[in-house]
Amino acid sequence: MASLNSLVTLLEHDPNPIMTIMADAVRMRLKLRARLLFKFLGRLRRKSPSNLWQFGVAVNEVIAARVVRAMTGELSAAEARRMIEEKRWAAVRAQLAYTEAILNSETASALGAYFDVYQRAVESNRKRLSNRWRWP
Repeated sequence: MASLNSLVTLLEHDPNPIMTIMADAVRMRLKLRARLLFKFLGRLRRKSPSNLWQFGVAVNEVIAARVVRAMTGELSAAEARRMIEEKRWAAVRAQLAYTEAILNSETASALGAYFDVYQRAVESNRKRLSNRWRWP
């Protein structure tokens, strides 16, 4: 009885209920397609696998820049403190990223999330230190 009343109400308010039903079906299909499109674009945005060779080279550059500064006396106390604090915060952020990935049931990418934190920290240090210091 309720469906008959709803049909009568629909016919009273909408002169062409079939078109309304078809339009609703098209809207649902477009929503599904949009969701699939966003999921696909999300996969494209994912980072490529980490390149350990480039990471090793960047770490070497950062260490070399800091050692040269220390040997020439240009390493300030503030830079030494910053170096230690950056290492501490990178360790904390890496642990949090790892834990968050596990809690979100993304155990396969947990190690990548952990590594990404260190990679970003090393890359930012390399850029920051290379602005003031260049290899001869």
